[in-house]
Amino acid sequence: MDFNEMAGRLVVVDKSEEKIMSSDNIEIYQAIKVFKNKIKCNRCGKVTTKERAKLPYDNYYCPKCIVLGRVSTLNNLVHVIEDNHFNKVDEILTWDGKLSKFQEVCSNELINIIGKNTEHLLWAVTGAGKTEMLFKPIAEALRKKFRVAIASPRVDVCNELYPRLDKAFKEIDKILLHGRSEEAYRYTQLVVCTTHQLLKFKEAFDVLIIDEVDAFPYVNNKELLFATKQAIKKTGTLIYLTATPSNELAKRIKRGNISISYLPMRFHQNALPTIKVEFTNNWWDLFTREIG
Repeated sequence: MDFNEMAGRLVVVDKSEEKIMSSDNIEIYQAIKVFKNKIKCNRCGKVTTKERAKLPYDNYYCPKCIVLGRVSTLNNLVHVIEDNHFNKVDEILTWDGKLSKFQEVCSNELINIIGKNTEHLLWAVTGAGKTEMLFKPIAEALRKKFRVAIASPRVDVCNELYPRLDKAFKEIDKILLHGRSEEAYRYTQLVVCTTHQLLKFKEAFDVLIIDEVDAFPYVNNKELLFATKQAIKKTGTLIYLTATPSNELAKRIKRGNISISYLPMRFHQNALPTIKVEFTNNWWDLFTREIG
């Protein structure tokens, strides 16, 4: 195993691999913690009854995160400490687009929090250009030799984001990670992944951006919230993106527990249409007449 390539990762290792114990840049954890009637997985944070998690010879596994590969009491979790060892790049941002004055305000607010131990919400309507507003803040983070990840609950969103980021940061080494990824994992400064993939990281990212934070399966998912907190460094910056904040986020905004950038208009700066409700008798007859 190349430990330099696994920096920031949470790796499942068989306990019989004694040779890992001599490495000085790793931390080793129990994969499964066993209690009287339950077990707790230290990869996903889930608690399961012993009966459901039972293996032969008094061993146990976690059924909750089995989709990422089985982790059991026969394993240890090895955390390879992140050291931000990245090559210098002459031209970081290769995007030459322009932001509107309102987008620029939000982008600058994000730049100002890079490197700060804080949480921030970019609340912008669908079509407002959230991805473009991220380019300069991401460039600032990469310039500081920070490691950056953008995670979304949805594979299709990750597949859409990756080529746009690849074009905007041509010289930055990057990778796309999800359950259907064809490329094997390697160490990169910029990561685009599904939120489930965050379970494979620990204190890896200086800046972690969660896109569509209101979307299924992320919203109200304790496992993915656990993964988010685990994947970001203790000193890291956590940024949420959404067009429709959840009730929990709305409460945090109201309490002042999270800073916010707000953009209620799209790039063309025209007001969004207001929905009007009209009651019409015999609407089905009118509808079939129009399409008939």
